[in-house]
Amino acid sequence: MNILMLSFEHPYKPKSGLGVHLSRLISYLNPHINITVCAPSRKLCSYANVEDFIADVNVRMVQQVLSCNKRFDLIHAHDDMTAPAAHYLKKQLSIPLAATIHGLESGRKQVCKEMPHPYRLLTERLLIDISDELIVLSTFMKRSISKAYPFREKITVIPSPLSLEAKIGLAERLIHKRYLFSFGRFVPEKGFSQLLKVFSILNKCRPDLQLVLAGQGPLLASYKKLAEQLSIKESVMFYPFLNRREIVTFLSQCEMAVFPSFYEPFGLAAQESMEQGVLTAVPQSGGFCDFAVHNKTAIAADFSQERGAADRLHNVLIDEENACRIKEAGRERVMKLHHPQIITASYLQLYQRLSNNS
Repeated sequence: MNILMLSFEHPYKPKSGLGVHLSRLISYLNPHINITVCAPSRKLCSYANVEDFIADVNVRMVQQVLSCNKRFDLIHAHDDMTAPAAHYLKKQLSIPLAATIHGLESGRKQVCKEMPHPYRLLTERLLIDISDELIVLSTFMKRSISKAYPFREKITVIPSPLSLEAKIGLAERLIHKRYLFSFGRFVPEKGFSQLLKVFSILNKCRPDLQLVLAGQGPLLASYKKLAEQLSIKESVMFYPFLNRREIVTFLSQCEMAVFPSFYEPFGLAAQESMEQGVLTAVPQSGGFCDFAVHNKTAIAADFSQERGAADRLHNVLIDEENACRIKEAGRERVMKLHHPQIITASYLQLYQRLSNNS
């Protein structure tokens, strides 16, 4: 079976959770099927608006696919910005279309207190409307789409597969103090500003703790300024984006990994942390609710309530026996739900069903 995958992010040069998800998924599917990835490869020009950017990339995608002279059995498009190319190629090649929606425009913009972009809403609706199979990574996303697009009845939940990266052995400590760790894009929906506020309270009763934040994005300067305003500048360390081995090393040596996202359709970072057997704290809603259950497999806190969240983190940090139990249960949970064998089988069955019905 030959699958054409469309994505705005290249899986071999991931910049966000979408790229990491694709990279893993493709590596597990490749032994069973043939996958051709179509993603922007050349350096793109600057654009006057998002409509021109999406249009240009989609035109390039269509040209690239039609010039490669390959026969495809189906298309698998990832996220709404690939909708125009997916729509055209589905008709032109007369093959079925599967689509994965990784997040909703309305959900992202609500967190930023901005209006959804009208064109992104159009491409989002188009992809949901034309897909023969609609895939999401969590029950949270399934409920979100069902609410926003009630006409779409059949939605399949297939989580992102684990990395199965080996645990780091006795590596040299990167930071010699105890620390909390978080990583991701420095954008509003990831909630790092709230984490800094929570940590400023926690740090008063735990001055031995540091906070390590790794990533990059438009809010880096404001986070550094906030740390200074909260008088925790000396206890907060900022790192750029880390490679996979560095992330695993930082996770293996931290006291707790904390991911305070305001909008999280799946929770790939939390999944990675729990896979490594690390005590993990997340908000009380979002995609990770499928696998991060408070006081059982993870710690769930309301990070908008800084004092309550700080107290909750402090209480679990001082209860080592409970923390060990939660860590082990968390690892078992994600290994059971997100093992690559299970995820691979789910996709192969979906692709086969889609191909048979075409």
